[in-house]
Amino acid sequence: MQAEIETYFTTLGWIISGAVALFFLRIILSIALRKRLAPGLVPEIDEVHRPESLTRFVSLIGHRAVVRETLGTHHLRATFGLKLVFWGVSALLVYVIAQMNASAIGIETLLLGFVVYLAIHTTLYEISYDRDSITLPRWWFGRTTRKWRDLDATVDRMGWYLDFHFRDGTVIQAHKYVVGYAGLRETARKSLREV
Repeated sequence: MQAEIETYFTTLGWIISGAVALFFLRIILSIALRKRLAPGLVPEIDEVHRPESLTRFVSLIGHRAVVRETLGTHHLRATFGLKLVFWGVSALLVYVIAQMNASAIGIETLLLGFVVYLAIHTTLYEISYDRDSITLPRWWFGRTTRKWRDLDATVDRMGWYLDFHFRDGTVIQAHKYVVGYAGLRETARKSLREV
């Protein structure tokens, strides 16, 4: 009995130590990466206590990959890290459902289907833009193309998204964790200055 109690407290101590080390690692990454990447991508110091800050750091993996460009059109795809987050959560859900011996039809299956959908959507996610227009994907179906000259404002939202506000009142949400985000942000700012 005494050995089980000692093992329990030793394990608890390791878990707490790991959590504290992870928290300080997030603070160090926040300080070190903030000046190296486009504004808004790296969680601020006051955001590192949030659970999603770790996934935001993981989403930075592959952020500086080469942007695909064809005939003056830039094609921005989700970062490797963002895809890793969604597919990792999907794999974790499959493992948990298998360990629970859950029925084939249930809330777990619906949750897994939704997460797999998000993983597929993220894998296929693409923003494309050229000098005149931008094409943004919708979260559920299709894409929409707008002219840069119709852009009214851009707003950072929830750490994950950049909202494009157009003059007709339309707001289109775009993921920030895409390869080439800095260029997209600069092009949007340039079009806003020209208006």
